[in-house]
Amino acid sequence: MRTQNRKTEIDRSSKRQKFVEVFIILTFAGIVIKLFVLQIFLHEKYVAIADRTQYIKKAIPAQRGTIYDRNGSILAIDIPAKTLYIDTKNIEDFEKTARLLSSILKIPVREIEEKIRQQRYPLIKRKITVEEYSAIEKEKIKGVVFEDDYQRVYPKGRLACHVVGFVNIDGVGLEGVELSYNDVLSGETGIVEILRDGKGKYLSSFGRTIYESERGKDVYLTIDEHIQQIVEEEIDKCLESSKPKKISVIVMDPKTGEILAMANRPCYDPNQPGKYPAEYRKNYAVCDLFEPGSIFKIVTAAAVLEEKKVGIDDVFNCEGGKWYIRGHILHDAHPYGQLDFKEIIIKSSNIGTVKLALTLGENTLYKYIKKFRFGEPTGIDLRGEIKGILRPVERWSDYSITAIPIGQEVGVTCLQAVRAISVFANGGYLVQPHVVKKIEPADPFHTPSFLVNGPVISGETISVLNTILSRVVSQEGTAAKAQISGYKICGKTGTSQKFENGAYSHTKFVASFFGFLPLNDPKIVILVNVDEPQGAYYGGAVAAPVFREIAWRTMQHMRISPEIDSIALNRLENHEIERTD
Repeated sequence: MRTQNRKTEIDRSSKRQKFVEVFIILTFAGIVIKLFVLQIFLHEKYVAIADRTQYIKKAIPAQRGTIYDRNGSILAIDIPAKTLYIDTKNIEDFEKTARLLSSILKIPVREIEEKIRQQRYPLIKRKITVEEYSAIEKEKIKGVVFEDDYQRVYPKGRLACHVVGFVNIDGVGLEGVELSYNDVLSGETGIVEILRDGKGKYLSSFGRTIYESERGKDVYLTIDEHIQQIVEEEIDKCLESSKPKKISVIVMDPKTGEILAMANRPCYDPNQPGKYPAEYRKNYAVCDLFEPGSIFKIVTAAAVLEEKKVGIDDVFNCEGGKWYIRGHILHDAHPYGQLDFKEIIIKSSNIGTVKLALTLGENTLYKYIKKFRFGEPTGIDLRGEIKGILRPVERWSDYSITAIPIGQEVGVTCLQAVRAISVFANGGYLVQPHVVKKIEPADPFHTPSFLVNGPVISGETISVLNTILSRVVSQEGTAAKAQISGYKICGKTGTSQKFENGAYSHTKFVASFFGFLPLNDPKIVILVNVDEPQGAYYGGAVAAPVFREIAWRTMQHMRISPEIDSIALNRLENHEIERTD
């Protein structure tokens, strides 16, 4: 009996032992299988979970490319800056921290306190100043984290602001070249992952870079800082003396279309654009229309000469300054009688110009206006350009042939006007105005390329008209105040009434003047447009003097010496011979 009981106990012990052994084997097998599944099949899933909990991705800001003038002077540049965050895990007293930061950063206490109570790693302020950074460091505020950033700075202030433009807080271009070349300037943002410990504290020394940031490309403008400065100084003087609503000036190389200077008033400081009204940031030279008035008469004159409808000595009756035609009375500024073709342009006779246009007819006149590409954008590399107003002939009224030849019923931009004027300075070609000269380092996808079309009119017509336009800038013409001793200048004045409430105003005018020089080899063409000057309002009285000062100072900057005519040269030679004898 005892032997049987003992045998039963041994059997039971053996079964328990086997059960334990099997359990251990199965458990171990389960663990192995689980580890195999985790490490092989679910490896990527759990690595991703670990990365999300242990690492945080942060952007590495890219330094924006620098904007230079044509000679390498800096107009816009990124400088190192700091962005302030708070690591709330390290804050002991939320209220005290908020008060300290508020006193330094001038941000409401409540705004800071809400951020640090509601967020784990809140952004407090971007692009803090050097003074703010120093003050925070001095206070040794716990939890403060500074991250590298860049601040866009415009060292020349408002100089060329409408060309250069500005960026927003994120470094994205909003106006000017900053906008139109934003993809070139902005570069590529980098990414870094920073390790966090078990308490969530950032261990920046254990970060890993996913990819490096790439600096933006540099952009060199066609703008000449010195010429731009000259223009802005002179239009500020005009702003003070004539108190106009606005002023626009363009200085361009007539052979290449390179804009050497472009300025408007009012203007703004791109370092603080938000402090100025939105309209101050508008580039009026590119996106505002005006009726060109008498400066448009050169298009009519060119068409008449090209079609050989009139000889330069042909005489027209200018009706004593008052002519009733097609239900309207057309006036001249002065009561002219008989004027030949040359005198009509020199004296800027409205009546004479309309009589010239009538020899062409509507369709031919329209054809030549289209040759100068009015009613179309110039294609300048700045955003916001408008195409202007030029109605097709079928939409002209019976009176249009008496208005359009003298620059009424047409809307143009200053940019369109200066391009048209350049045709007479470069031998007959339409250039494409542009403000960017080159991009560095060179990029095949962003290589500036600008078209030249033409010739629009013949060299013979240009030669005749330039001789006439040079007489406009003389005592016999309307632009005597544009004369510069020693330089031969071609130019044309314009004085247009503003069209408001269905009628032409008798109190609001736009005074304009264009000119190019030197006559024998034009280096620059200048357009001055003064909107609603107070007091004197004729182009010859308001805009021509501005042109004169800009042109004279620009000639000195470009080191273009005054021309000496043959008579003066002969006198000099005779004097030298006499003195030598």
